[in-house]
Amino acid sequence: MLRQAMGDCQVGIRRYETKEIGDDSHRRRVPMTIYYPAESWTKEYPYMEGQYQRSAPNVIDNGVRTYCGMEPEFKTTIVKAKVVLMNHGLCGYEMESTVLCADLASSGYIVVSIGHPYGAGIVTYTDGERFESPESFDDMRKKLDQLEPLWYEDIITVMEWLACANTSNSFWKGKLELASMGSVGVSFGGCCSVFAALKNDSLRYAVNLDGALFGKPEIRNQDKAILVLCSPLNYKAHAILTKEGCTCVTVKRIRKVSHWEFSDGIYLSDRGKKNTAWANEVSRIRATMIREFIRENTEG
Repeated sequence: MLRQAMGDCQVGIRRYETKEIGDDSHRRRVPMTIYYPAESWTKEYPYMEGQYQRSAPNVIDNGVRTYCGMEPEFKTTIVKAKVVLMNHGLCGYEMESTVLCADLASSGYIVVSIGHPYGAGIVTYTDGERFESPESFDDMRKKLDQLEPLWYEDIITVMEWLACANTSNSFWKGKLELASMGSVGVSFGGCCSVFAALKNDSLRYAVNLDGALFGKPEIRNQDKAILVLCSPLNYKAHAILTKEGCTCVTVKRIRKVSHWEFSDGIYLSDRGKKNTAWANEVSRIRATMIREFIRENTEG
């Protein structure tokens, strides 16, 4: 049901997790699904949808194609690639934006999709362990102010992991361009991406896909580049950024697209299944806008 990536490169996927972090009430490892420009591959990586992971974690084939390879070699013509951090939505899962991640990876980026144990529907680890939230979506929505610092800690931990991987004797040694990282997210992940970029100088930009902002963000850099693609419902929510003095915020309304359809939901929804051409067009336009925004804000 998903489509092939729009860039020139093949796409590979590898999975990792960080060391354990957090206090006793929130001990966790942070999983990562990394999409990257690759050489040709022979074995396809399975699409791990959240609900599917809960109901049938040991079944590999759930009928959804990723068009991405299982751990192929890195693209030999690319020496070093810029890194994009991806954050799923509340009660979401790491692979919920596989089409966008693959579009960026096929265009020469390394996309690190972060699984946030507290606030995700479920996360899985390379050793087979799973962490499933004991709270419902409605319960999570009542504690966004408590979850946001945890997600920020997850992001920082992943950034530290990437820095180590880039210098250690690993698959990623010397391949990561970390000076121009940015953060992209869907829904609550988009909100957390904006908040993280505003208070962390190591993140050059943020992209928010239909995430409403809550509370008052901590702003250390008012010139941080922020792109918001949102439904009309969430359009006015970002006025707080202008009110707080942010000068490089672009907010664009995307009409006739539901909240879930800002992720792979555009293909997994009933409408997307019935009208693949529409889903392809919308997702390509969206990916092109994000790719051009990233290029504009990471050059030089």
